[in-house]
Amino acid sequence: MPTVTRREFIATTTMIAAAAAAPSGDAQVETSPLLAGIAVRDITPPPGVPMWGYSDRKGPSTGTLDPLHARALVLKAGDQGIALVTMDLGRVPTPRVLDEIRAKVKDAGVAHAIFTASHTHGGPVMEMDDDPHVNMIAVKLTECIEEAAKKLQPVKMGVGSTWFDISHNRRVITPDGKCEMLWRNEKKRPTSPVDREATVIKLETAEGKPFASLVHFACHPVVLAGDNLDYTADWVGEMCRAVKEKSGAECLFLQGGCGDINPYLDKTPRDEGGVEAMRSVGRKCADAVLEFLTYSKIDGAATPSLAFSEKMVEIGTRWDFTDPKQVEVFRSVYGGMFDRYLKGLTADLAVPLSVLVINGQVSLAFVPGELFTRHQLDLKQYAPQWPSSGGSGTESDVPRRRALLVGYSNDFHIYFPTILDAAAGGYGGVAATYVGLGAGEKLVLEAQAEIGKLTGKLKEFCSAEDFVSVDVKTT
Repeated sequence: MPTVTRREFIATTTMIAAAAAAPSGDAQVETSPLLAGIAVRDITPPPGVPMWGYSDRKGPSTGTLDPLHARALVLKAGDQGIALVTMDLGRVPTPRVLDEIRAKVKDAGVAHAIFTASHTHGGPVMEMDDDPHVNMIAVKLTECIEEAAKKLQPVKMGVGSTWFDISHNRRVITPDGKCEMLWRNEKKRPTSPVDREATVIKLETAEGKPFASLVHFACHPVVLAGDNLDYTADWVGEMCRAVKEKSGAECLFLQGGCGDINPYLDKTPRDEGGVEAMRSVGRKCADAVLEFLTYSKIDGAATPSLAFSEKMVEIGTRWDFTDPKQVEVFRSVYGGMFDRYLKGLTADLAVPLSVLVINGQVSLAFVPGELFTRHQLDLKQYAPQWPSSGGSGTESDVPRRRALLVGYSNDFHIYFPTILDAAAGGYGGVAATYVGLGAGEKLVLEAQAEIGKLTGKLKEFCSAEDFVSVDVKTT
C-alpha cells in the first residue's frame, strides 16, 4: 500500500458496484444482490501459552473458561469479495502473518481481507510470528475465510442502534488539566466522553431468516482481572454466545474507540465473583441486541454495493528514539518490552487505514490500535455521508448514514490519545503510547475523506455545476 501524508489525498481505491453513481430518475437498473458467507473457527490455544494484556499475571494460561473464536464474514457485490474477520484476541497477528493469509485466500475470490480483534485480555500473546499457537491460529483464519467464501448467498441488510450502559471513561481530567485514572466505577459515577450507542448491522437471508449480526461498541473487555489464567473472550464472548443461542445466527463484534473506556466492573477478581460479573455484563448487552433484532425491520430499498479503500498513513512517533537518553528512560520503564515494541520505530512510522462502505448505509473505518472515544464520536458526527438527493435534508426525512471507528485492526500500535489527552498525561496519554501527536485525529480525518470519496460526496473532478451556490428558501 502506498504511503501518504496528510496532504496527499489520493487513495488506492477499489469500487465494487456503483451505488454512488447509480442513474437517477425512473430508469430500471438491474443490480446484483449483496452476497454473504460466514464461517467460524475455535482458535483457543492449548494451556501453557503466556497470556496477553495484564502485566501482573503470575504464570501462563492454565485452561479455558470459554473458547476463543474467529468469525469470517465474506461479502460480495460485483466481481470481487471482501472478508471481514473478527477474533477473540487482545490484538491481531503481526502484519507479516496477515499478509500471508491474504495471499492465500485470493484464490478463493477474496480480494481484500480485514482483520480485527475484540481486545480481550484473556487471550494469548500474539507478538511473535513463529510461535506454534500463532501458526495454528493463522491456519484456522485462512480456513475460515476460504469456507465463508464457498458459502455465499443473497442477503438483505439493515442498520440501527441500541444502547449499552456498562461502561465509563476511565480518565478523569482534573480542573488543572491533569489525568487521574478511574479504573473501576461500580457506583457508576458520571464521566465523559462516553458513547453508549451500540450499532447493530442485521443480515437476513433472501427468505427473511436470520443470517448474522454485527455489533459495534466501545468498551474494554476487561471485566475479569489479571488473576484469571483461563482463556476467555470476556463480556464480548458472552454477548456473542447469547445472541447466537437465541437468534440462531452468528454474532460478530466490532470493537470501537475504547482506548479510554472501561466496564463499570473493571478487573473483578475470580474469587470475588469475576466470572459471574463478566457473564452478567455480556448477557445485559445480548438482551439489548436481541430486542433490536426482534423488532427492527430490514430496509429493502438499499442498493447492494460495496466500496473499499486502503492506504498507509504516516503518523510518525511522539518520542525521538534516536536519542540515547530517551531510550534509557523507556528501557527503564518497559524493560524487555522496549525491544519488542519500540526499538524499530522510526520518525516516519506509517500505519494501515482501511475503509469499507456497505450498501451506502454504513461506513467502517479500521484503525490499528487503541483510539479514544472522542475519535469515535468525531467520526460519527463529521463523516460526509449525506444522501445526494431526496427529502428536504432534515433529520426526519433522509435515511441515516453511519460511520463507525473499528480499532485493533490490521496491526497494533497501542494507544492513540487525543491531543488534549496527550497533554493531560496519565495512562494512554503518555504511558503506553508512542504514536505522533495528533495521530488519532489524523486517522479520523483521513477516514472522513475516504468515506466522502467512496460515497461520492467528495469528487475528484470539479465541474462547473459545483460553482453554483444555492440560497436557503425563506418562504
